[in-house]
Amino acid sequence: MFSVAAWGADSERVFRAMEAAHDSVDHIDSLLQRHVAFAAIDSMRRAVHQRTGVAMPVDSIAYGYALDRAAMALANAVDSALLDVGGQYYWLGRPTHRAVGIPDPDNTLRSLGVVDLQAGSVRTQGQRNAPRGGARSVTVLAPDALAANAWAAALLALGCDRALALAQGMHVVCVDSAGVRSSTGAGAGAGAAPAREP
Repeated sequence: MFSVAAWGADSERVFRAMEAAHDSVDHIDSLLQRHVAFAAIDSMRRAVHQRTGVAMPVDSIAYGYALDRAAMALANAVDSALLDVGGQYYWLGRPTHRAVGIPDPDNTLRSLGVVDLQAGSVRTQGQRNAPRGGARSVTVLAPDALAANAWAAALLALGCDRALALAQGMHVVCVDSAGVRSSTGAGAGAGAAPAREP
């Protein structure tokens, strides 16, 4: 479920950091299975609930936290890295241009759009056979993976009109029957370009 590609001048140091990143994700997973609370996750859940009214279970946003912790394990040992946990990506290193497709929840062989991940994390949440007027997909680009994961989950539940209205300060791409719409927040930190059709 977790994968990482990392680059750096000292291959032994990079290898050890990659092992530490894997260990970090495994450790978090074992703690979650024992229902250990995480202050960062609880804080994010409260912030999202306060702003949206959407309550999220811990396990729905835990991937984001695990991805952030894995990135921390790599940060001082690599020049750059691309991490993936459960289809959520995190770019660590100097800003770059990574085209990330927004998958169609009804047909995984098709993309609904593409975003440009330059730094930070991107998370897409989708729902198959979305109800009329409901969001099919919400993609959030954020400086950290926990925020991208939590906001994508919450905003999907709200639908595109409400999600985009609440997306101030974030880069959000929402897909519904009206098409691909986006909100580019000044504080997104992910350096994302607007979504485009594939």
